[in-house]
Amino acid sequence: MRPKKKWGQNFLRNKGAVEKIVAAVAAAPDEVIVEIGPGEGVLTSKLVLLPNRIVAVEIDPDLAARLRAKFGERIELRHEDAVDAQYPDVPYRAVGNLPYNVGTPILRRVIADPQCRRAVFMLQKEVADRVVAKPGSEAYGYLTLYVRAYAEAAIVMTLDPRSFYPPPKVRSAVVVLDPRDPELVSSRADVLDLVSTSFRMRRKKLVNNLTGWRDHTREQVLEAMSRAGIDVDARAETLALEDFDRLVGALER
Repeated sequence: MRPKKKWGQNFLRNKGAVEKIVAAVAAAPDEVIVEIGPGEGVLTSKLVLLPNRIVAVEIDPDLAARLRAKFGERIELRHEDAVDAQYPDVPYRAVGNLPYNVGTPILRRVIADPQCRRAVFMLQKEVADRVVAKPGSEAYGYLTLYVRAYAEAAIVMTLDPRSFYPPPKVRSAVVVLDPRDPELVSSRADVLDLVSTSFRMRRKKLVNNLTGWRDHTREQVLEAMSRAGIDVDARAETLALEDFDRLVGALER
């Protein structure tokens, strides 16, 4: 089928990558596998060989019809948008070649789902680099810390544009995300809210971005930073998730 630009369709053609992606899912027999954006069914053809229940979420009605005709009852096909689709209420592992235009919101929603046991996603390389970035690097930011608030992430493979049809203009990478509890002292929601505000103006010092956060004055922010052991001249990109957690606690006091 002719790929549709409105859904960011770039179909995977690299058979070696398909094998590695399916192997990375590593689902237990009693876990559901959710494939997001199965497209032509290249990954699906391998997934149906597993003993697991396969749920496929496809937004394109033409592709959904083809998948239904090809796989029949071997998959549970859902013609839905993965951004707001209903995911299983039992333990599952997610896998998919995510469209570049909605890859980030899908990733964020899946890893925040308490039923998710692992996610194996193909992403734009630039996004994948942000997911696994280290403090102090240019790629480090809100997405990095959001992921770390829910999961451990690692890039397991990179692919050039020739691995897809049509070839995208950028490289891609496969990221494996394993949910974990970061054991924050403060609530995850409060920490991520603080992180979001901290990166509002990336070039500004942390104190300047946080002045006014929940009505805190500049003096209160500076005092809290000192109590949390954070340099008063620090910028957000130098702080780890644990630093933001401590800072929330210091600000609450």
